[in-house]
Amino acid sequence: MKRGDLRVAALFSFPRPTFPRTIPSMVAALLRPESIVVFIEGETKEAILTELVDALALDDAHTNRKAILTAVLERESVMSTGIGRGVAVPHARTSEVTGVHAALGITREPVAFDAVDGKPVRIFILIVAGPDAADAHLRALSRISGILNREEQREALENATTVADVLTALEG
Repeated sequence: MKRGDLRVAALFSFPRPTFPRTIPSMVAALLRPESIVVFIEGETKEAILTELVDALALDDAHTNRKAILTAVLERESVMSTGIGRGVAVPHARTSEVTGVHAALGITREPVAFDAVDGKPVRIFILIVAGPDAADAHLRALSRISGILNREEQREALENATTVADVLTALEG
């Protein structure tokens, strides 16, 4: 590549959103303690998703949480986000937020969620991203799925009784 080619490439390159590489820093970047619900009260898909949307730690008090819930439910109607092994990662993109936000909830008892393996779910991680954060949204989904693919971390989350327990479990 010639020097002039590099200048042209630089003109058409866009900055990639930064996203922490390590699990602890990824957790810290996405999950605020107030967005973790140990023992979700809901017993239906809609009730659980409503509780998670309400738990999102959003900086803008004027954010329309009903519109966020609608986006999450619409995405869920296309295909269940129950990824198996007792885990669901509901997610959606919406213009109601900027960046990527997450909420985590654990139920006392497993809940039917139409997971791909047909098993009920106890661990829910909601990810909501704005249109400005498509790449970060996909990376968050990938990293969280990777974390929850580890049996020891799923078990630690299922046994968590406090927010500190959840954060410790995620940091592995």
